[in-house]
Amino acid sequence: MSTQDLREWYLRRIVKNVPHILNCFEPGAGVFRVESGHDHLYRHCLRPLAYLYKNPFEGNRFHGDASVLDKIIRQGDVICGAGEAGDDRQHGSMGVEWIPYNIMECIEWLGSELGPARRAKWLEALSGHLDEMRLINNYISTAPNHFIWRAALLYRAGQLFDHPAWRQSGEMWARQVCRMQTSDGYWDEPLRGHGPSTSYQRTLLHGLDLYYRFSGDEEVRSALDKGIDFAVRSAYPDGTPIETFDGRQPYLAAFAAGMAANALSRTPQGRRLIRCQIERLDELGVTDAERPCGFAVHWYLFATTDFMLDCYRFMEDGPEEPLPQAGQRFADAFAFGGQDGVGGGAIVRYKPWMVALCAAESDIPRISSNIYISERQSGWSIYHDRVGLIAGGGNRMRNHVPFANAIVLTGWKDVACVGGVFADEFIGPAQGLPGSNPAITEANDPVKGCYYPIRRRVEMTAEGAALHLDYLHGRVRFDLRVEADDRLAIDYQVDACDTRTILLQAPIPLFWPGHFTLDDRPLKVDDLETIRTLPVRQALALRARGCQVTYEPASEAPARFTFALEPIKNWRFAKMNYVPDVRYQPLYTVGVLSRELREPQARGRLLTITVRAAE
Repeated sequence: MSTQDLREWYLRRIVKNVPHILNCFEPGAGVFRVESGHDHLYRHCLRPLAYLYKNPFEGNRFHGDASVLDKIIRQGDVICGAGEAGDDRQHGSMGVEWIPYNIMECIEWLGSELGPARRAKWLEALSGHLDEMRLINNYISTAPNHFIWRAALLYRAGQLFDHPAWRQSGEMWARQVCRMQTSDGYWDEPLRGHGPSTSYQRTLLHGLDLYYRFSGDEEVRSALDKGIDFAVRSAYPDGTPIETFDGRQPYLAAFAAGMAANALSRTPQGRRLIRCQIERLDELGVTDAERPCGFAVHWYLFATTDFMLDCYRFMEDGPEEPLPQAGQRFADAFAFGGQDGVGGGAIVRYKPWMVALCAAESDIPRISSNIYISERQSGWSIYHDRVGLIAGGGNRMRNHVPFANAIVLTGWKDVACVGGVFADEFIGPAQGLPGSNPAITEANDPVKGCYYPIRRRVEMTAEGAALHLDYLHGRVRFDLRVEADDRLAIDYQVDACDTRTILLQAPIPLFWPGHFTLDDRPLKVDDLETIRTLPVRQALALRARGCQVTYEPASEAPARFTFALEPIKNWRFAKMNYVPDVRYQPLYTVGVLSRELREPQARGRLLTITVRAAE
C-alpha cells in the first residue's frame, strides 16, 4: 500500500460514511440531528459534504448533488442564526471551534453558490464568533487541543478574509500553546500536571499541523516534530495509542483512529504508524458507519468523518521506516512529570510481547469529579503480536468498579469491595458521580481513598518492568516478566499493615462479541446492563485472531472475574457514565480479574498469561 493508497483509504471512508450522515438530516428543523436537544454535536459534518459536492472523482455520486447543497445551506443558516448558540464563555457564539471551522471552509469552497446575501450573513456570524472567542483568557476547563484548533481557525480566517488581527491572534495562541509542551513531547490533559492523552495528542497535532501549513510559522515547527515523535513512541506496534498512558480516552478512541495523518505523515515512522493503524481499523471496523463496531458514540461518526478530510487532503508522500517498538528488543522511558524516581512511564518490548506501564503523578483526580479527567486506574497493559491488546484497556472514573490494579481495604467507614465491586451504599452523589459536589476530596470519598495511591513509580527490570504503588497502609509491587514467546507472568510483592483485604487486579478486554470461558464454562457478554462477579477456580480463556489466551491465577488466594464493564458509559444505567450509543455494538468491554489477599506481608504470582494457537 503506497502513500497514495493511504490517502485514498481516508477518502473511501468519508464517501462510505456520508449516506449515514445525510440520513440524519431533519428537513423540518434544517439540522443534522440524532438526539433531540443534542444537535449541536452533529454540526461539524458540513466540510466533507461541501468537499464531495464541489470535487468530482470516481465513485463520488455526491458531486453537484443539489440536495446535498441544500442540506449544507440549511444547516449553515441555523448555525449562523443571530445568537443561535447563546452566550458561551468557553466556545464563543457558534460553539466549539470545529463548527466555525466548517463554516469558514464552506464559505471558501461554495463561493458564489451561497449567494451574496447568505455569504455576508455567514461571514458576519463567523466574524462575531472569532472576535468573541479570541478574548478567552487562558485555558478554561478544557484541553489544549481546542486552543491549537482555535489558533488554526483564527489564522486561516485572517488569511481568507484579509483580517490581520485574526492572524495575529492565531499566531500568538499557537506559539503559547507550543510553549506548554512537556519534555516528553505531549501536552497535559486537561490541566497542568495531569499527564498525556495519547488520543488527544493526535487531535492537537492535527490542528497544529493545519496552523503550520497555513502560516509557515517556523517557531512552532520544533513542537510539531516533537509531538509527532511522542505519538510514534506512545503507540503499540499496530499503531494504536497506548491507552495506559492516556488521561482522557480508553483504548482505540475514535478521535485517535481517524485523524492526524496530515501531521504524522511528515516523518517516515509516522507514515508507518498510519499504515499499521489503518490495518487495525479495517480489522475492527472502526470509523466505518456500516460496521457494527464502527463508533462508540454516534457523534464520533460526524466528527471523525470531518477530521478524515484533512488526512486525505494533506497527507505527505515519502518513504517509511519501521516503528522502533516493532523490533525484537526495545525499551523506552517517559518522564510524565515524575521527580526523584517517582512517576514516569515505560514500554518494554520482548518480541512478540510488549508491556506498557504508567505511573503519571497527578493529584487532580483526587479532588475533581470532572468527566474529562480520568484516574489512570490501571497502571499497565500487555500487548502480543498475534492477538493485540490482552490486558489493560484504559481506565474509568467515578464508577463502583474501578480498573485499579490494587485496592486497599482497612475497614475505614466499613467500605466493602468484592471482586472489584464496591457495595452500593458507598456509591452515590457524595462519591463524585455526575451532578455531585465538585469540592469532593479523598478525605470524604471512602471509595477513591481505597484505590488511589499516594505515590507510584515505574521501573525497568531484566525480564520486563515493574510498577510500584504506595498507599498510606502499605506498598504494592507488580513485576511483569516475559518468560517465553507464549507466556508472560505477573508477580506481586505486598508489605502492609492495618489492612483487612488487599485486592490485586488485572483488567482484561473482551472484544465484541465477547465470548470466553471461565473454568471451561462457555460464557458471553450478553446484557451490558448486568454486571456479574463469578469465582475463578482454574482459568479464564478467550479466543482472538486464531489464538487462545489463557489467564491463570495462582491457586493460593481466591479469585473472581467481574464483567461487563464498559470503557465508555453515559447514564444508561446507574453508577456509570458514558454508555456506547445504542445504535452501535461496543467494540469491546472490560472485565476485572481480582484476587483477594489477606496476608499483610506476602509475595507470589498474580497471573500467568499464555498465548497459543487455538485448537
